[in-house]
Amino acid sequence: MSLAHAMFGADWAQAYAEQIRQHDGYRKSGATWEWPMVFKVTADPAIGLPAELAIYLDLWHGECREARVATQQDIETAPYVLSADAATWRMVVEKKLEPIGGLMRGRLKLARGNILKLAAYVQAAQHLVEAATRVETVYPEGMR
Repeated sequence: MSLAHAMFGADWAQAYAEQIRQHDGYRKSGATWEWPMVFKVTADPAIGLPAELAIYLDLWHGECREARVATQQDIETAPYVLSADAATWRMVVEKKLEPIGGLMRGRLKLARGNILKLAAYVQAAQHLVEAATRVETVYPEGMR
């Protein structure tokens, strides 16, 4: 029996890390990736999200060494920070929006990082999304 986790909460981050660790495709496609990332959801009180949510992923050579709720310092210093509203992140997690395409169309925003370097990891990004789809997610109340 699987448990549902609040989107980008501490339990969600841990479950996501476990799915990344179990993903052989990510291990191969992310083998040369060496940078932590922060995924950030912008606040939206209208849907029951009064403050931003963010998770920190320590991704290194195809492994997820750590995943947790991001601190303000993480958000300010991580080499890569991707930001979007909750609806966009839900589309990504449900495989309705490919992350690189979302960046190119402005749905996802690269708040920090090198887009050209990121674009070289399209397959790794797809594998990260596949891992996220395996985490049963509870979205903010106003999104149901």
